[in-house]
Amino acid sequence: MQKPESLRRRIRLGAVAVLSAVALLGNAAAAQAGTAPPAPATSTPTASGPLRSAAPAPKPPARPTPTESTGPSAAPSASGAAVPAADDDWTVEAAIRFWTPQRMDSATDPSGRTAPPEGSTAAARRPSAGGVTAQHFKGIKSVGTIFSKDKGLKGHRCTAGVVRSGGHNLILTAGHCAGSNSMFVPKYDHTKTAAAQPYGVWAVDKWFLDKRATWDKAKTSDLDYAFASLKPNGRENVQDVVGANTLARTPGYANKVTVIGYPKIAHNPPDQAVRCPDIYTTALSGYYQMQIFCAGMWGGVSGGPFFSKLDPSGDTGTIIGNVGGFLQGGPDVSGSDPRYNEITYSPLHGDRFFRLYADAQQGRNPDYGPYEQPSLPYTMGTGATWKHAGLMASGDFDGARATATWSWSGPTARSRSTTATGAATSRASGSCCPRTPPGRRPRPSPRATSQGRTVST
Repeated sequence: MQKPESLRRRIRLGAVAVLSAVALLGNAAAAQAGTAPPAPATSTPTASGPLRSAAPAPKPPARPTPTESTGPSAAPSASGAAVPAADDDWTVEAAIRFWTPQRMDSATDPSGRTAPPEGSTAAARRPSAGGVTAQHFKGIKSVGTIFSKDKGLKGHRCTAGVVRSGGHNLILTAGHCAGSNSMFVPKYDHTKTAAAQPYGVWAVDKWFLDKRATWDKAKTSDLDYAFASLKPNGRENVQDVVGANTLARTPGYANKVTVIGYPKIAHNPPDQAVRCPDIYTTALSGYYQMQIFCAGMWGGVSGGPFFSKLDPSGDTGTIIGNVGGFLQGGPDVSGSDPRYNEITYSPLHGDRFFRLYADAQQGRNPDYGPYEQPSLPYTMGTGATWKHAGLMASGDFDGARATATWSWSGPTARSRSTTATGAATSRASGSCCPRTPPGRRPRPSPRATSQGRTVST
């Protein structure tokens, strides 16, 4: 027996009402839980042609903002540098208990520059391509090592220097050296335990990094520097015990410096500090960074200071750079390449660096926004300036200076000469050579080419 048409119509309307109520309740529950209702499946084209039903897209995970702490990792996050969270329970006593001699000996540099190359010799016995080699020495009071532990209780070691601050408690190192539960050891002595170090050990209170910094091949590797405030050891602050270094703006790309660091024991059997004294820097092409050529700068020197001068005491001086930057302070070659430990980079310390320095002294770590790279060296005008240039040739290269001469086809002077201080010159040719990419390469020979720009004619 068939049901009347009116009864069938009422049943259909009732079913529609029930389904609508269920959908409304589902959407309300999803909104209350802070999530959107699932998107309906859609048909998407595939490489093979037929349309297939695509599953609802999962909700993407929330990304940390530049002002958020992302934990104790030293690796940069997608939005920039991760600032290790402060730990109120990390004290000098806790550091001494944790950092046993065995753990200190096994600490590794976070740059990863620790694998011994095949057939390697002791760092101090093998000169660089330029004939300069790091020298072992006893170290200075204001420079020491950093030990940190991550979530896996694995240590890493870097170098840092005490810098002047209102709180007498600030050190400078590389951004990639930041780590949780860190300890600074001035003038580290490997023959003594943490408790018996000559100038004590100092627990890191808080890290200060440029939140847009990276330590890869990006331009933001120009920002690979960091400060850390230290907790008192007893009633004393670190600056009152070891003194402090003065920070100065990097004058330019060509500087005479002394670089100090603590290489890993695998390449540094005496386990002492090393220094590259009175060595000249040159520009790292394409970056707001400088470089030195000095053998023996193995993993562990990350964060080490570039001194433009040392005070009469020899224990403090003026710092204009720190080991770090492009690929964490070294060129892109394998550990078996001799250049691996010979070429060392440093960011230039400019306006952005000193903003962080000022904020760190006040306990602040704001986000300075996207990084705009300053003007790079050896810029001699644009195409509009050089459209009348017909020929360029270089003079002799003595390691830090180049003299270039060019001629003009226009109504201006037929020839002109200039002197540039920097990495090198061009070979005699119709135009200046293009910039060479950063990387681990030998020190330029006396007839090497310049890191100049190609001139369009």
